[in-house]
Amino acid sequence: MEAENKKLDQFTKGVLQDAGLASPSTDFLANVMAAVSIEEVPIKVYKPLITKVGWLIIGALFLIFAFVLTRFSLGFSILGDWNLSSLVIEKYEPKVDIPITYAYCFFFLLVFVVIQVKMIRKQLDKNFHNLS
Repeated sequence: MEAENKKLDQFTKGVLQDAGLASPSTDFLANVMAAVSIEEVPIKVYKPLITKVGWLIIGALFLIFAFVLTRFSLGFSILGDWNLSSLVIEKYEPKVDIPITYAYCFFFLLVFVVIQVKMIRKQLDKNFHNLS
C-alpha cells in the first residue's frame, strides 16, 4: 500500500513538473480591470419611509390633538366620565422653578445630542454608499 502511494506521489510530481506554471500575459491586470469597470453596479438610493414633511405633519397633528384634548371639552369622551379639561386647574397648577444652570445644561446636552446624531447619520450614509 505504501509502495503504491510513493509511486503515485512520484507520478504526480512528474506530471506537475512537466506541465509547469502558466504565466499570465503582460496586460492581464489591465484587461481584468477594464472588464470590471465595464460592469455597471446599480446604486441604491436611500429613501425614507416617512419624509421630513410627513414627520412635520404628524408632529403638528399630535400637538393639535394634545392641545384640543387638554383645553376643550368635546361633550363626549371615550374615557367615560373623565373630563381632561378639568385636569388643568390653575389654582393647583404645580410651578416648577428650574435653576438657570440646569437650563443651560439641558440646552447644551440637546445641542450635543443633535450634533452626535448628525455625525452618526453621516457615518452610516458613508458606510452605506461604500457597500453599494
